[in-house]
Amino acid sequence: DAFAAGLGDHKIVTTLCPGGKERMRRLMETVRRGRVDLTPLLTHTFALDDITDAYALFGDRKDGVLKVAVRP
Repeated sequence: DAFAAGLGDHKIVTTLCPGGKERMRRLMETVRRGRVDLTPLLTHTFALDDITDAYALFGDRKDGVLKVAVRP
């Protein structure tokens, strides 16, 4: 568990989004409003308890994995 390992205070910083925070904010708002359907991009869904399996599947690029969703 990342939080138990002391990693809960780390930040994720993205640098591959041209336009930075504003573009990402607008993109997330578009998704939130349902103006774009992202379900075709999700090939696998895992429960949070199975996150290790999700990482393994994605890391090994097996079973046609494209995008993994982890639900709480």
